Amino acid sequence: MASFIDSIRTFFNERKGSRLVLILLTALLLELVAALQYTYTRNILIREEERITRMELTLESEIVLHTLEEAELSMYENEWSVQQSLAHPDSLFGAAVRMIQSNSSVAGACIAVLPDYYPSKGRLFEPYAHKEEGRILVDQIAGPDHDYTLGPDFQRALREESEFWSDPYAYGTDPVQQLTTYTYPIRDRAGRLAAICGMDIDLTWLSDTLNVRPYYPSSFGFMLTRNGRLVAGPREQRVSPRTVEYVAGLVMDPTVDRTVRGRHRVSCIEFRDPVTGERAYLDYRALPRDPGWIIAEVSYRDEVLAPVRRMMWRILLMALAGFAFLLEIIHRFARNGKRLWEADMKEARIGSELRIARRIQEEMLPKASLDRSDLTARGSLTPAKEVGGDLFDYYIREEKLFFCIGDVCGKGVPAAMVMAVTHSILRMLFEQEVAPARIVTELNREACRNNASGTFVTLFLGVLDLSTGRLRYCNAGHDRPVLVGDSVEELPALANVPVGVFDDATYQEQEAMVAPGSLLFLYTDGVTEAIDAGRRQFGRERLLGALASCPRKPDVLIRTVRADVRAFAGEAEQSDDLTMMVVHYHPNKNTIG
Repeated sequence: MASFIDSIRTFFNERKGSRLVLILLTALLLELVAALQYTYTRNILIREEERITRMELTLESEIVLHTLEEAELSMYENEWSVQQSLAHPDSLFGAAVRMIQSNSSVAGACIAVLPDYYPSKGRLFEPYAHKEEGRILVDQIAGPDHDYTLGPDFQRALREESEFWSDPYAYGTDPVQQLTTYTYPIRDRAGRLAAICGMDIDLTWLSDTLNVRPYYPSSFGFMLTRNGRLVAGPREQRVSPRTVEYVAGLVMDPTVDRTVRGRHRVSCIEFRDPVTGERAYLDYRALPRDPGWIIAEVSYRDEVLAPVRRMMWRILLMALAGFAFLLEIIHRFARNGKRLWEADMKEARIGSELRIARRIQEEMLPKASLDRSDLTARGSLTPAKEVGGDLFDYYIREEKLFFCIGDVCGKGVPAAMVMAVTHSILRMLFEQEVAPARIVTELNREACRNNASGTFVTLFLGVLDLSTGRLRYCNAGHDRPVLVGDSVEELPALANVPVGVFDDATYQEQEAMVAPGSLLFLYTDGVTEAIDAGRRQFGRERLLGALASCPRKPDVLIRTVRADVRAFAGEAEQSDDLTMMVVHYHPNKNTIG
């Protein structure tokens, strides 16, 4: 430790503290960037909370409105049925039942007939249907102990002669239901007001719906009537009733400071939870239509800003690590440049090893040319890095030319290793098998074994009978070769799946006849996908044009295509291995079977 401090002191003394000033400025800059990033991210999270809350309130409002609108639609659909039943008072019981059956949310339905409308039924007559243990029961509930004409909803309906929703109310004891009643005036055929229909909608589900999936762990939702009475809220196990009562009072308190956010006119109140003391946001909005109930959401500030606080701790640790790193850099410079020299030597050693690997890879490939009286084969591989993942090979056994070209996914050393293994397996299979499909199938089985990295190889493999010109081939996801003869056209080839993807893959074999004097041009996608400075690709059309315009000689074809690709790419860096192979079939007349 003492030597470290001495070396730092010497370093600064020699440079008159200039590096110390640099460190302090760097540290100050890091702190300034962290503060700006904190402020920016904090504002983003607050805006995100606003957006999420608006979405939640809008969704919850739509759920409530949809329930109410479905009930209103049910009432409209049953209005005619009630009107028709007015001619026979006992038919009103059936009309009430049909109102319940038209909507699963309807818990009960009543038809309160105007007094003395049916002299035979007495002054009051109110058929009523309701659900009980899965059944629909009907009854006439009007009488001395139930004079519906004294009810505020009935009197309001007579006064206004229009439909309206009542505020939710508790009904029953076990279980307690939250109901709201849709009141709707009914006229008879003569146009006289005859009855007041009431449709009871069960809102018991609303408390759970408002709190089914809170975005923040402690956030909760609730609903109030326009007069501030709590209709639905979180369960007591989640939120203290004292907190719910407090926030409900805030909504109705006109003296509380609030802001209005967004085009949806969502009001927001910042407060402290009376139970936990935590700072929180209360966002609420009223339904945009009758009955004007208020939907509200509460979210806690610490949970909203938790991500930015976690981020600030990470930034602080990173800043400290960066500061320590700067000290370490100065210490290294203060001592000597030995490690830099060692790094340069290591890089040179790696470069030397890569050059050796490249020579080994080149030696694994077949000789650049194969010349016989009936056949000429040429191959060329130009890797994008020190070593490449492309391969080509040709091999003659029993007067048959086995040849292939392949492209390992990826580049560099990993692809070169896969290429080496694939090439070795292919050479072994060339000596044992004749059918291309079986060779590719066996190669795929070996490639899938212990292939945890998911590396795959595209491959085209052919077997040319030199005595007949019959070509049997199998394509495993590779670019189709080009047959250059009287015309220039791609060899029909099924795609199949690349080697190394599925161990149970099935490969189909195809056949074609190669006319004497024809050339087969094979290549990897480094040719067609070569790009220029404008990110345009060389493409198949340019390749076919180059093959059609040059002499039918293997060496010339390879040189022409390579020159055209380099001229097209210009100053752009080679992005993939560039591999080509040409097979020229020119048998003597007396050797053709």
